[in-house]
Formats: sequence, C-alpha cells, structure tokens
Amino acid sequence: MDPVTMGIVGAGLSVLAASERNAAISKQAAENFNASLTTLDQKRSVDFAGLLYQGGELNRQVGAQLTQLGFEQRKAKAQTIVKTNERNIYGATAMKLSSQVDKDAAMLEDSIVQKGEAAMSDIQTSLANANYSYNSGVYGASQNYVNMMNQRQSSTEILAGAVSSGVSMASGYNSFQKAGG
Repeated sequence: MDPVTMGIVGAGLSVLAASERNAAISKQAAENFNASLTTLDQKRSVDFAGLLYQGGELNRQVGAQLTQLGFEQRKAKAQTIVKTNERNIYGATAMKLSSQVDKDAAMLEDSIVQKGEAAMSDIQTSLANANYSYNSGVYGASQNYVNMMNQRQSSTEILAGAVSSGVSMASGYNSFQKAGG
C-alpha cells in the first residue's frame, strides 16, 4: 500500500468520525429539547388547570354570595314593610326606610363584586406569569439546543481535519516504510 492510499484512508476515517460525532450531537440536542418541551408543557397544563379551577370556584363563590345577598335584601325589605305597617309609618318616611335597605344591599353587592374582581385579577396575573414562565422555558430550551448544535463541526472543519489526518497518516506510513517496516 502506498502513502497516498493511506492518506485517503486516514482522511476517510476522519470524515466518518466527525460525521458520527455531529450526528450524535444533533440527536442529543433534539432529545434534550423535546424532553424540555414535554416538561414545560406538563407544568403549564397543571398550572393553567389549577388557575382556571380557582377562577371557576371564585365565580361560583361570588354568584352564591350575590344570591344570598338577594335573599337577605328581600328579607330585610319584608321586615321593613312589616315594621312600617305595625308602627303606622307611611309616605316619605316609609320610602326612606325602604330605600335604606336597597342602598345597604347595593353597597354590599359592590363590595362582593369588587373583592371578586380583585381576586380574579390575581388569578389572571398568575395565568400571565405561568405563560411567561413557559415562554421563558421554551427560550431557554431553544438556546440550549442552539448551543449544542454549535458544538458540531462545520463542513470546512471536517474537511480540514480530513486533510490533516490524511497527510499525517500518509507521512507516518511513509516514515514507517523508510524505517524498514
């Protein structure tokens, strides 16, 4: 076998080894990226489900409180009517007492609605934070993928390595033959 053939063999082996390394890096980068996305998707799903459940519970709670307030308002109005009739209060005074019940109920209703809106705002903020966390995680996984892919050798690097390996192998083989091998 001559030194040129040995050089070609060395270059070919270098290209094969570099191609295998690149393929392994690409495969590992894709696996890591997919695993990260799977974990992020699961976390986001759990976070969103919990927050949406909280939102539904909040809506049911506010609805129940408003319904109870309606019952209390009707009860208070009925008691006011009974008291005004028992005391023989009519006209403007009776209207004033009845109006006070409506005012008190309206203030309580506003308070319930405001508390519900504040709690819902907190839930919406948590949803936005969960979405931000997911997007940040996807960005991080993408950066890791790119960083791993940048570890692969370019075609120019593979070719330069093949030439270097081929020359080195041919030179070594030539030296070996001159030495008597």
